[in-house]
Amino acid sequence: MKNPVVTFFRWYALRQGRSTAPTSLLPLKKVRSATVFVDAVAMGEDPGPVCRAVQQFFDYQAIPVTILCPQKEDLNWWGYLKPRARGGRGDARKEDLFISLAGNPDQFAAEYEARCSTARFKVGCCPLPGGVYDLVVTPPEGAGASQTAAFAAVKDYLNKIR
Repeated sequence: MKNPVVTFFRWYALRQGRSTAPTSLLPLKKVRSATVFVDAVAMGEDPGPVCRAVQQFFDYQAIPVTILCPQKEDLNWWGYLKPRARGGRGDARKEDLFISLAGNPDQFAAEYEARCSTARFKVGCCPLPGGVYDLVVTPPEGAGASQTAAFAAVKDYLNKIR
């Protein structure tokens, strides 16, 4: 059972920080910056390979990328990223593309970042209530539930969108 105080503060944080920016599918050539959320504690998977793959892909596309890979100590008491882990105070990030590789819909930090992101195009690996993501991509059958496989599937779709 979840602590009702934590649940209330999470609800309040989502309500206060949610983005009202319109979103839609966006081709890669119109993306000027991107943010990728990598779940560092996902199923004991090492986040290093997926972070390198993300950095390599966006370097090749010449798109600046911010990779959010929060550890336990980067989260505050309510479960979302502290400002220093997010890259500064306030709403300094103005990304065009937000990708969440968190495969667990109960991962509050990923949900908070997705709902509060001002990105014009949002991609996720598991659907959230309220239709937060413009595109929900799951890894192909047999590829497993790894974030590396999920990012490979996201890459394929991003390259196909014109």
